[in-house]
Amino acid sequence: MTFFLSTAVVLLIFLNGATDASNAIASAVSSRALTMRQAALLSAALNVAGGALSGVLFTRVGESVAGTADFGSFGEAGALSCLLSAVIFTALAWVFRLPTSESHALLSALAGVSAATGGGGIWSAIAPLAVWMTVCTAGGFSAGLVVARFFRRKSSAVRVRRMQIVSAALFSFFHGAQDLPKFLALLMAAGTVSVRPPFSVWAASALVMGIGTLLGGRRMTEAVGCDLASLTPKGALASDLAAAGTLCVLSIAGVPASTTHAKTAAVAGTSLLSPGCRLYRRQFFRFLIAWLFTFPVCAALGFGCVRVLACFF
Repeated sequence: MTFFLSTAVVLLIFLNGATDASNAIASAVSSRALTMRQAALLSAALNVAGGALSGVLFTRVGESVAGTADFGSFGEAGALSCLLSAVIFTALAWVFRLPTSESHALLSALAGVSAATGGGGIWSAIAPLAVWMTVCTAGGFSAGLVVARFFRRKSSAVRVRRMQIVSAALFSFFHGAQDLPKFLALLMAAGTVSVRPPFSVWAASALVMGIGTLLGGRRMTEAVGCDLASLTPKGALASDLAAAGTLCVLSIAGVPASTTHAKTAAVAGTSLLSPGCRLYRRQFFRFLIAWLFTFPVCAALGFGCVRVLACFF
């Protein structure tokens, strides 16, 4: 079972690199502040730093997920069901070019597994999920509106480009601090990992994430950076700073946030107030619908997976 759990974690981290991690660099790539390769390497390095320091600075993020996970007597089968559900949903989202959240998918699958195993109960998993995702999305959108107002004055193109690199690095850092602990927290909840993982585990996880961004990240980078809105360099910078600020506050508070929700909402908020930027509302509502379907689909997948796996393990 340990082999299957480890494989599922690696797959999910790889897909996270192709989807969630790509959100961190979408604005910088779409505005041509960085090439896709440069941005992916920057993202991988900062995800290592964020993931490693999360074990010291943002321990409550992983602890929140591990505390929510209650697999009853199913243990490893429950954790594997959550991971497989998130892998299946994320892969489908990538195919259809929909920037969905692995955090949302994992917690939704957890609710389904909880209902199937008689753990902590589905409602105890739904309540924090609804609060976290709402706060994250509303926070990203509001931050985008606020930050956009500070970038109306003229600035040199070189200065804006340099600041974009810094903002993309900040967002990548907090993405690592948020997402890597969540995946490993499920292993801790299942009893597979009993101690805090060493730095080598964080580094290897971030490397897999970086490979995912390099090999499959362009698809989602274009979805957020181009399909969702037409951003000027200033607008792109404002959206990155707004999303990074949102994740910073939620990470300090120990809230398991969705990096996808924060970035997409920040892009939407920024586009409404930044001169020269335009939000494609039809595409934005298409993304919102995908987020609404995340819970029922992943909960159903989690419920079905753990029932099937219980027959074999």
